[in-house]
Amino acid sequence: MQRILIFILYILFFSSCMNDRTLQNNEVSSNEFASGFSIEENSEIVKLKVFNPWEKAQNVKVEYFLVPKEISVPDSLQNKNIIRTPIQRIICMSTSHLGFIEALNESQSVVGISGASYVSNLELLQNVETGKVVDVGYGQNLNYEVILNQHPDVVMLYGVGSEVTTHVKKLEELGIPVVMNAEYLEETPLGKAEWIKFVGALYQKESEAQQFFNEIKEDYLSLKEKVKDKQNKPRVLVGSPYKDSWWIPGGNSYLANMIKDAGGDYIGKDNDSHESYVISFENALTYGNEADVWINMGLLSSRKDIIATDQRFENFNVLKEGRLFNNNNRMSENGGNDFWESGTVYPNLILRDLISVFYSGTNHDELVYYKEVE
Repeated sequence: MQRILIFILYILFFSSCMNDRTLQNNEVSSNEFASGFSIEENSEIVKLKVFNPWEKAQNVKVEYFLVPKEISVPDSLQNKNIIRTPIQRIICMSTSHLGFIEALNESQSVVGISGASYVSNLELLQNVETGKVVDVGYGQNLNYEVILNQHPDVVMLYGVGSEVTTHVKKLEELGIPVVMNAEYLEETPLGKAEWIKFVGALYQKESEAQQFFNEIKEDYLSLKEKVKDKQNKPRVLVGSPYKDSWWIPGGNSYLANMIKDAGGDYIGKDNDSHESYVISFENALTYGNEADVWINMGLLSSRKDIIATDQRFENFNVLKEGRLFNNNNRMSENGGNDFWESGTVYPNLILRDLISVFYSGTNHDELVYYKEVE
């Protein structure tokens, strides 16, 4: 009797191992710059992990299992987050996600977007006009019926705060697979760009994503190397007032690190946060008198507009004697800014722009995302 029991237990154990064969001997691909995700894969199933996918999140980890459509879902993955791949229909809640999808030549898979009118990609704008791509709303106005009608393979979300979990729960209740993309929280430009590997896995395009990232990385690091020993680095002011508040990037943020890599001396670098923070106009005035270059001033497009916004700008020394460049060179008719779309996946082009702004004199005809404010 005891031998029979042992034999039965052995059979059950062996069957379980066979059932989970696709999850054994996982190979973990290590990221070079990104800290917000990991990829574990074997010959069939891929496991994606996303870490702390919203601001101020701590010890939060979400797992997704990418199961090819031609195989059955293993019993061990019941009640897990399953995404069948390759995906063919996706809804994106941020235009920054579109840059990754375009780089993978999968723009035709986008069937919905939050804020569709702000898209920069011409192909997607045409699809919005013809109704192939629909606007699914935003925040509390997210239209779940529209989302259902698009039959997405996955909805790609991002979260500013933990309230995003409410949308995740609702979508899951409707049977719609969800994946969190936290690229915007990365502190380095290459960290953000490396999320193309994450997106590539959804399309079973891991090798294409890796090759694309390698090319971007090589160009970026080459540009960074050229200016690393520059002397007399220009002092850089960022931002402009919005509703009486002046937000500037923290010293460990994506943009602060981009400025540093471009050979600039970011005035707000002493604050070690990776998030933006508010400064007073008095502090901004001090910064404005110290700065050689002023960039990323939102909707302001001319020096006249800047002064019209607030007469106190007349006292900014950088406005009178410095160089002003805004990241609004590629805007759609409805106000979409490609800096935040394709620029997410092409940080090398942004870096090239900034190096030109900081060091190459007055000829800026070949700038991609920036243009001079006159």
